[in-house]
This record gives sequence, structure tokens and C-alpha cells, in this order.
Amino acid sequence: SGHPVASAVAAEALRIYHEIDVVGRARTLGARMLEKLRDALADHPMVGEIRGVGLLAGVELVADRRKKQGFPAEARVGAQVERACRARGIILRNMGDVLALCPPYIIEPDQIDELVRALFLAIEDTRESLSL
Repeated sequence: SGHPVASAVAAEALRIYHEIDVVGRARTLGARMLEKLRDALADHPMVGEIRGVGLLAGVELVADRRKKQGFPAEARVGAQVERACRARGIILRNMGDVLALCPPYIIEPDQIDELVRALFLAIEDTRESLSL
């Protein structure tokens, strides 16, 4: 609420963000992440849509691509993929059957490649466990 110390810290944080061009970095790395996700997953039978802006992306999981039909909620497919990602050292958020990727601004391009590769393998593991 306007305390001088908190205000000084906030002003310094904004100066640093500007200095390291956080917005430009998010734009560049986000474009790479979205491209890599689309290259790896656009034709995957369990992926309905891939969307993103900046360094945020969402991958929608579906039971039937043609009908754009989701999985039954009780199957908790998004949670299964999330667990498989964690086993590979990747943390993401599942929101039902939409997986949200929100990597930190310090991520490097090769780490984006690793993230996408791990996500692909996690989706494949889940697909095999569901016998699809």
C-alpha cells in the first residue's frame, strides 16, 4: 500500500525487467515453444488444439480428434499426463484435459526442446496405458 521500501523494490524490479527485456524474451522463446509444440504434437491422436501467447501455452487432450470429443472427466487423463511429465522432471498444470505450460523466463532454447520432448513422451505413455 505504497510503503517506500516496497515501492523502491518494485521500481528496481521493473528496471531489471526492462534491462533484460523480459517481454522480448517471452515473445521470442514463446514463439519457439509454440512452434516446437506444434511440430511435435499437432498430428498426435490425443491432441485437439495447441494454443499460446508469449511464454504461455495450452495443449488440449481429446479422445477423438475428428469429433473434438474430450475424455470422460473421471478418466483424469490430464492428471495422468501431468504425473508422467513430473516423472520426467517437467512441471506443468493440468486443468481438466488442458495442459498449461508456463516455463520461467530464464528457460533456455534447448530446455524448451527438452520440455516438449518430455511432454510428447508423457502423452505417449498415457496413450499406451489407456490402450488407445
